[in-house]
Amino acid sequence: MCGIVGAISHKRNVTDVIFDGLKKLEYRGYDSWGVAIKENNSIAIEKHIGKIGNAKITLATSHIGIGHTRWATHGGVTQENAHPHLDCTKKIVVVHNGIVENYEDLKAQLIAKNHVFLSQTDTEVIAHAIEEERKSKDLKSAVLDTFSMLSGSNAIVVLDIETEEIAACRNGSPLVVGLGIDEFFLGSDVTPFLSFTTSVVYLDDGEAVSINATGVHFFDTATKQEKQKHAENIDWKAQDIEKDGFPHFLLKEIMEQKTTIQKSIIQNKQQLQLLASTLSQAKQIAIIGCGTAYYCSLLGQYFFSQNNVFAQAIQANEFSPFAPFYTKGSVIICVSQSGETADTLLAAKRGKQNGTTIVSLVNARGSSLERLSDICIPVAAGPEIAVISTKAFTAQAAILYALSFLQNSSYENIEKQISAYSDQLSAWLTDKTLETIISIAKKLIDHDHIYLIGKYLNFPAALEVGLKIKETSYIHAESFAAGELKHGVIALIEHDTPCIVLASNDDYKQDVLSSASEIKSRGGCIIGIAPFNTNEFSMSIQTPDSGHLTVLTNCIVGQLLGYYLGVGRGADPDKPRNLAKSVTVK
Repeated sequence: MCGIVGAISHKRNVTDVIFDGLKKLEYRGYDSWGVAIKENNSIAIEKHIGKIGNAKITLATSHIGIGHTRWATHGGVTQENAHPHLDCTKKIVVVHNGIVENYEDLKAQLIAKNHVFLSQTDTEVIAHAIEEERKSKDLKSAVLDTFSMLSGSNAIVVLDIETEEIAACRNGSPLVVGLGIDEFFLGSDVTPFLSFTTSVVYLDDGEAVSINATGVHFFDTATKQEKQKHAENIDWKAQDIEKDGFPHFLLKEIMEQKTTIQKSIIQNKQQLQLLASTLSQAKQIAIIGCGTAYYCSLLGQYFFSQNNVFAQAIQANEFSPFAPFYTKGSVIICVSQSGETADTLLAAKRGKQNGTTIVSLVNARGSSLERLSDICIPVAAGPEIAVISTKAFTAQAAILYALSFLQNSSYENIEKQISAYSDQLSAWLTDKTLETIISIAKKLIDHDHIYLIGKYLNFPAALEVGLKIKETSYIHAESFAAGELKHGVIALIEHDTPCIVLASNDDYKQDVLSSASEIKSRGGCIIGIAPFNTNEFSMSIQTPDSGHLTVLTNCIVGQLLGYYLGVGRGADPDKPRNLAKSVTVK
């Protein structure tokens, strides 16, 4: 979950490159941060607790260095535990993303050899182990041999100031190499070096890279043999990761949905048609994901059911008991913004072992999930810098909508529906609408509990909106299927208890309104999110009537409501506490 940056360049000040790059990776972890550079003939390190966003760095200029922004796992949030970590000789420095599951055993062995530890992290073990191996080996061999000792999913980056070389290995946690002209970069993703190059090489699991001032060499971590890797160009631009005048990335990314939903369908015409044909012949279909991606999967299950296709939505972290049922002839659709979600990757690998066709809907290109998949649909929503997923969610939901309705309709018809929907969304998502949502946020801001109900498509929407409120504002928001009210849930309702009701003009509208009436009669305050107003609502946010796609707008209302509640309660909407963008560990 942590963020890693490394750079070698005689064309620019690497200290600034790394520091600015870590700011762009802060969404991956913001408990602490640190930078290590070569200064004269020694390693200079600066480390701090807390977010890097408004920080300043005092290190000197340099041509080589590495940096890290931490999401703590082993060891508390202290300056000593912040990365980078040194060996005893202070010639080798390490940053790390992942968990070294056997670090206690390794640490005991190293202490017995008189190594002195200064932190409580699993990462420091790596630095000392490399130091031990380095006594009789070159850096590449020392790093590869150390990496082979580590259990778990890990990415490590090592700087040796004597050879002025950066070595990195990957198994489970992402790493990408940026290839400039006479300069080279490393990152957990591409955002730190987009301003300098769009030519990249993604490391796969079991691969390593050695970088110095003259070039880049790739290796297999098991055989230690050099291997050829081909660079690819990415189409993201540096301005894609700027706020463009918005106060937060989250609000910018919510507003970008005016175009990203339609873009996801238009840019994937051929892939969608081919995949729809594959799905029509599938023995069975599973749609899996975690968190927001799971709620998207659940929404897809309802879309497919509307077209007489059974697709089972399963939480990726609970897929194991169901894995034996998905074999050759089955299809597993994996939904993930980052393509690096550990539980989703494990489920996909299990399915692939069984002979299942693996399909991925991912937003971040070059991800592990993309390379693992038989078929990948890049949702093309553009980079999400806010930790909370918004535009990737609706783009992925739109693709599931298209895939399901392509079972009984033409692509041209789907494209027209999505185009008309985007026009409606753009016309509705105005300052006037934002003012309405802000006014309701102000009425909810002092409540500690909010309940949400929905039925049919609006049940997964209620789950997703509840999650957005929790993530952004830290208000307890709990979602239920409307029909569950009489089975215990209604006991939670007291005078003025806020309950958000999500609805559409569908066959289930009256059922939901009956549930809303039951809550209101017991003193609840009903906030309607729907393409209509009604006496059952105490207040409402009216959305356009877009048929089945109304549910996407209802979710966007929830995104905005969560955003304004978070801002109003003093939370950071881009970086909620305890959360990181990519959950790369189990």
